[in-house]
Amino acid sequence: MAPERPDRTTLSDAEIVRHIRMGETDSFGELVRRTQRQGYRLARRIMRNHEDADDVLQDAYVKAFGALDRFRPELPFGPWFYTIVARTALSRLRAGRLRKTESLDDAGAEGGASPHGQTPDPQEDREALDLRLDVERAYARLSEEHRVILALRAEADLSYQAMAEALEIPTGTVMSRLARAREALLGMMSDVEKARRP
Repeated sequence: MAPERPDRTTLSDAEIVRHIRMGETDSFGELVRRTQRQGYRLARRIMRNHEDADDVLQDAYVKAFGALDRFRPELPFGPWFYTIVARTALSRLRAGRLRKTESLDDAGAEGGASPHGQTPDPQEDREALDLRLDVERAYARLSEEHRVILALRAEADLSYQAMAEALEIPTGTVMSRLARAREALLGMMSDVEKARRP
């Protein structure tokens, strides 16, 4: 019988990383549990399909595990990891290794619920579903540059400095690009709403 795994859910990110560095590699699973949902949403926003997002997330975890010696324990693991997710996704985009983009009219992959239960039940809240789909359609029409910067802010909740590091651009450029991306998204939302009106 295998020994029971210790409970790591109450430990800080830094304590978990310390355990991993001491050889308790199973503790990495707790970091995965803490970051998987947000990491997936970030990857999905950038990649625009489930399979590529999953591939990006898996690659990012492998890279993060291999780079734990560079993790600064005084900082939270999440933003550091989401930067790795963003860089991995951007590398894939630039290399052109993409699958077909999924239709945003579907609730989720293969017509089922969206990943991680993010889409409201249409029977319970039709207006919320319509709004979400409008946002997704508008988002899909944004340029890659605008889509990525909004994903880093909205999905990963990264600071301007962290976004600058992930994108390898100055912080001032992040701020101006984010402002333009928000304006573009609002414009797209307006267009989508007009197209949906009878």
